[in-house]
Amino acid sequence: MDELPQRIRSQRARARAVRGYVEKQLWTELDQHIAAVRAQASSPGPLDSPGPAAPAGLAGPVASAGSAGSAAPAGSAGLEELETLVRTADELRACEEQNLWMGDRARVGIHRALGRLRRCASSAALLERVPPELTRACGFARAMISRVHHSEWIPILPPPGADPDTDAFRRAFGDEPTLPLRHMLLETEMVRRRIGILVADAAGDPRCHEAFVTIAGARGYVGAPLMPSGRVIGFLHADRRGQDHPVTQDDLDNIVLFAEHVGLLYERAVFAEELQHRRARLQAAQLALARDLDAVSDAELRLQLPPTPEDDPEEEEDHRDSTPPPGRIALLSTREREVLDLIVAGETNSGIARELVLGEQTVKTHVAHVLRKLGATSRAEAAARYLRMRGR
Repeated sequence: MDELPQRIRSQRARARAVRGYVEKQLWTELDQHIAAVRAQASSPGPLDSPGPAAPAGLAGPVASAGSAGSAAPAGSAGLEELETLVRTADELRACEEQNLWMGDRARVGIHRALGRLRRCASSAALLERVPPELTRACGFARAMISRVHHSEWIPILPPPGADPDTDAFRRAFGDEPTLPLRHMLLETEMVRRRIGILVADAAGDPRCHEAFVTIAGARGYVGAPLMPSGRVIGFLHADRRGQDHPVTQDDLDNIVLFAEHVGLLYERAVFAEELQHRRARLQAAQLALARDLDAVSDAELRLQLPPTPEDDPEEEEDHRDSTPPPGRIALLSTREREVLDLIVAGETNSGIARELVLGEQTVKTHVAHVLRKLGATSRAEAAARYLRMRGR
């Protein structure tokens, strides 16, 4: 029975060499071993059971000496059992301490990896850096990140030549592989239940995708969903291929923690990029408006009389100041000109609706008509053209 602590000591050394964890099932074996040693130590030995009565003539010192001499082997056996019990208890404590130390080291590694990922310049750079940072932080041999779009699982592959296994995967499924999330697939369960997965025997688990077994050659792996807003948008997978050590529940806990924070970092990066894109569009619109306003201010001012009714018979009926200038503005209705005047004044659709006592949807319709009739693509361009046409 003393071979169990020795076997676990060897496995503990291998786990320490690859920054892995001692499997919890080995602790169960140690507990069972301790219970068996205690049971053996407490069971009655051959001399503890009552034997035949000694003859009357031998009932003196000889019988006592024989009893004392026979008790020595039993005491020696009890001492050996006690030593085995102590060694086993020491090994159990060593396993617990090693796993605690590895867990602390992994959490520190995850914290530092997230700090480096936070400094990525873009969301694309973040996705590229996630797999190597995961392996570096948690001691995995390989890691992969994937996108999820509706019912499709899309692995994000590194450039050709970066990894032989990835190149084999690319030859089998193409440069942009798309794998269906079939029923009973473990990845489908990740999407549906939003939980991580631990696969101890990939070849023997029918829920594993065949690519992991036949192409990637994974014996066991862990996976976790990326879901920054509650919806699964991707996966992280990792294994310990070539390390002669299995993945454990602690590995699953680490990748789930890492995936949770990576999802938040990716969401933050995407929002920052969208904000930057919209800021650039706004700045471009402001520059276009500034150029139009400069063109209006630099336009040549001509001193001329307004056309008389004889010159323009179509305007004989109305000589009010509200008569629109000739050109495209003449195509606008009275209400559309009112809307356009408020656009020039900087009012929003809601402000125009309040000013003219209209519904906001009606204002949007008028604005669309104004843009179409003036041949403008934006409110700013319409305002600039209107001012230029009126000679302001």
